[in-house]
Amino acid sequence: MEAQWQEIIEFLQRGRTQAARSRLDGLRGSVPAEEEWRLHELYGAVFHDLADAEGAAAAYSNAAQCDRFLRSQRQHYSNYLFALHYLPGLNAADLWQQHKFYQQLYRDEESLPPRQIVPHSRLRIGFIAGDFCDSAAARFYEALVTGLDVRYADTYLYALEDEEDAFTHRLQGSGLIYRCLAGKNLQEMAEAIRWDEIDILIDLCGHTAGGLTLMVLAKKPAPVQLSAIGYFDTTGLAAVDGLLTDAILDPSEEDCSFFSEELLYLPQAFCFTPSPAMAKVRRQPRQKQSLTFGAFQNGMKLNPEVLALWREILEIQSEARFVYQDTTRLPERRQALEKRLEKAGLPMERVEVRIGTDQYLEAYQEIDIMLDTFPYNGGAMTATALYMGVPVVTLRGDHHSARFGASLLTAAGYGEWIAESSRDYVKTALQLAADWSFLAATQENLRWEIEHSPLCDRQRYAAAFWRGCVDLWGRKGDFAL
Repeated sequence: MEAQWQEIIEFLQRGRTQAARSRLDGLRGSVPAEEEWRLHELYGAVFHDLADAEGAAAAYSNAAQCDRFLRSQRQHYSNYLFALHYLPGLNAADLWQQHKFYQQLYRDEESLPPRQIVPHSRLRIGFIAGDFCDSAAARFYEALVTGLDVRYADTYLYALEDEEDAFTHRLQGSGLIYRCLAGKNLQEMAEAIRWDEIDILIDLCGHTAGGLTLMVLAKKPAPVQLSAIGYFDTTGLAAVDGLLTDAILDPSEEDCSFFSEELLYLPQAFCFTPSPAMAKVRRQPRQKQSLTFGAFQNGMKLNPEVLALWREILEIQSEARFVYQDTTRLPERRQALEKRLEKAGLPMERVEVRIGTDQYLEAYQEIDIMLDTFPYNGGAMTATALYMGVPVVTLRGDHHSARFGASLLTAAGYGEWIAESSRDYVKTALQLAADWSFLAATQENLRWEIEHSPLCDRQRYAAAFWRGCVDLWGRKGDFAL
């Protein structure tokens, strides 16, 4: 079977998704029971590449159920949990029930023995991620990892892979302590963190990319461990003590009941740091012409409810264009997305589907109003759009991961673009589109407004995070500051 699995993997690597799917279909019913998990795992990759969130979630769930190896079972289940957030119709209680099961995969896990207590003059704050390359998450965690006052904290970065880029090198040269743990097993990774005597360890990935960072945290290499930025829900893991949030993401006591972690409230959960490339591209005034709506999002976030509202907006704005930009470079995904938009009734003669990220910053110049997805809102894409001078309309959902857009727009000072219902979403988009002069003035001033808003106030954000760390350490730490 190995040669057949490898052929399918090569098809996926070359972007031949339908060929990979055809091979998998041909193998159904003939795969040995002990390898059936591989069939489902590869189906998950196929459905992901075709932006089929429901298919991907089902495939990853099947892989977790079939696999008998605990580590890879955890990985499949993390992929399943991540994919669930793309699906409409799941509420906070539904998601919590699925996340609670994750702890069962660690029922026999042994933590590292309690460390010898060695008080530090400065708290040692560690951040763990798959890598520290530039990414959507990096635009939000940069303010954390570079913003702590060196008089009070020593900052450590732990990369589980050896991939690096210019952003990584900039972090490495900023006075932080950078450790690459690539090539080590989970036990060795945890022991390396323990050896550095980290006091508070912050996970920046959660269930992203198979949840490898969580497998390290499960061994409890630090006395206090947090989840932040890179994942948008509870981890479900008992070894994680706290999760960063704000009053927009989790406004009520009931919200707290859907987390295995203690919720640590900051004035805002996110601080956006524009990349140098973003700063170089400035919004140019647009001449009055037909309006262009846009959505620059992962195609996995599309669902019938989102597409129905986009269709309604375009029906009313009968001359408006719509540009959908997906972040992948797969031609077969573009074909799948075009078929999905057409099936949903969007006027394809006014719709353009693009793939990849080449020149995507320049593409913001074409867009007048950005339409957010739901229940999985845009994160960095929303903040980037605002910084690039494009208003964003978002729909506030009923749980943490469906309120990202609301949190970002509140921090940016544009709560009026947060819709509370489907009707309100359409109304807000149409109101923005109705007054070209107001829209043009808003676009022209938006970058300055964002730069001077809490969303981009790195100093305020880092200070609030530090106060939260000190408070948490005072309650859960193993020595007094």
